[in-house]
Amino acid sequence: MEWKRKTEPDCTYIVTMIAKRMWKIWKWGIARTVAATVAAHGNSVSVGLCQGYSAVLLPQLQQDGSQLMVTDEEASWIASLGVISNPIGALLAGFLMEIFGRKTTVKLTSLPYIIGWVLISLSDNIFKLYAGRFISGLAVGMATASYVYVAEISQAEQRGMLSASGPVHVSLGVLAVYILGFIAPWQRVAALCTLCALLSFIAMCAVPESPAWLSSHGRPAEALSALVWLRRNPATAEAELSELMETVAKEKNNNCLISPISSKRRNMLAVKNVLKPFLLPTAWKPFIILLLFFAFQEGSGIYIILYYAVNLFQEVGTGLNEYVASIVVGGVRLVMSVVGAILMNSFGRKTLAVVSGLGMAISMVVGGGYEYFYSHLPPTDRPLAWVPLICVLGHVCVSMMGFLQLPWMMNGELFPLAIRGVMGGIVASLAHLFIFVSVKTYPDLMHALGTNGTLWLFGAAALLGAVYCYMFLPETRGKTLREIELEFSPKETCNCEENAKTRYTMKSELSGCNKNEFNRVENGRTPENCDITDVFTVEERYAKFKREGNGTTT
Repeated sequence: MEWKRKTEPDCTYIVTMIAKRMWKIWKWGIARTVAATVAAHGNSVSVGLCQGYSAVLLPQLQQDGSQLMVTDEEASWIASLGVISNPIGALLAGFLMEIFGRKTTVKLTSLPYIIGWVLISLSDNIFKLYAGRFISGLAVGMATASYVYVAEISQAEQRGMLSASGPVHVSLGVLAVYILGFIAPWQRVAALCTLCALLSFIAMCAVPESPAWLSSHGRPAEALSALVWLRRNPATAEAELSELMETVAKEKNNNCLISPISSKRRNMLAVKNVLKPFLLPTAWKPFIILLLFFAFQEGSGIYIILYYAVNLFQEVGTGLNEYVASIVVGGVRLVMSVVGAILMNSFGRKTLAVVSGLGMAISMVVGGGYEYFYSHLPPTDRPLAWVPLICVLGHVCVSMMGFLQLPWMMNGELFPLAIRGVMGGIVASLAHLFIFVSVKTYPDLMHALGTNGTLWLFGAAALLGAVYCYMFLPETRGKTLREIELEFSPKETCNCEENAKTRYTMKSELSGCNKNEFNRVENGRTPENCDITDVFTVEERYAKFKREGNGTTT
């Protein structure tokens, strides 16, 4: 009884603290930002459904007595047609985001999903199946808009976790389609997948447009309304809008036309002005960094395991039913995607990428070694038959900690606001092209190198990717999108803005200055009632001002 009396207050305290924490989250607007994130990433669930569908579709089509019998070549086209149209969709989304907005593009993404899934569910010949996979693949490419939308509605301290929730939703879709494929025929699975796209469209109707996009298109009133909805705090919303408008003004000033001359000259300058942002270091540096990151990602075999899960387990043997093994992988992938999203707020991007790459390399090298020594034996006679499954699970676990999530997240972070939609779409289209090449060539790779050689190739790509990330990947955790942009700016531009933003001069007596005036200094404006004499950083001087105000000495 004494132990019970001691524990009851503890339980009450825990419940009270949880309730207070939840109320604080709702009160300060994080809950609405989370709700908008979940709505946007409804399309990411459909991405997972589409990507994992071929893993359960192909074995059913190749079974004896299947309504549609397919050859190995046709099977590779069914898998890859869900990818080959991804680059087209990503490019389309990039331009739609700039013209119609982030929210509208996310909503439009649901339409190809619905059309594609309906075609697949009604397929009675191989060509309808091809068409359905191709059209739904367009939507997979367009789903990159969700990452841009989430990056722009999030505050710096929340952006890592919220952006990393995209792969969580993808993993949820993969697990769902693996389970459905185990218990239902492929036509019924396709029909059920249509519901997810419908729900995503409906959910996006209830959330606001990206405040950053609204600001960049001269609609500050709507941007403020969106920020108030997301933050539930008018003062925070106004401060954030002020920062957005200043970012827009700086980008326009950097790209403004010189004094008008002749009409022909003005047109030439206008064209140059449009192209200029794409030729600056803030565009081409992130482009090269992300492109190589995606290349190492695809070379490490992440999407091979996703698209060919059941077939891969048939090749390596695991001691489990292939469908059950794929469900186990899907479940582990979902759990680790949640863990990875949590880690994004605790560790730097570079650290997670390096650890993830090294872990994937070790998993594939061990798996390849096992196949090298025991591939000549039938699966039932191999010792330690669980080793291949453990290697695949290990590969999936560490990939979800960094290598799978980070390139997609950073595609919505690294580019300037003026070209974020277009450049994000271009990078995503090339990334999907890499995925198509890896998925389409996987069967040929297995024939040419064997299972052990293929796994070793994946391990080598993961190891090289880890080295690359250690040397070149920028750190973005906890930084605003403007701060990230400045890292790629020319040194003189960066120094000029940093001086205007974080340093100022004033005399030591600051009786006429308050915190709001310090905030104005951070945005490049001199406080009122303050004479200029000495140089201090904003953080140091305000800390000193507070101590002096409290009667302490410095």
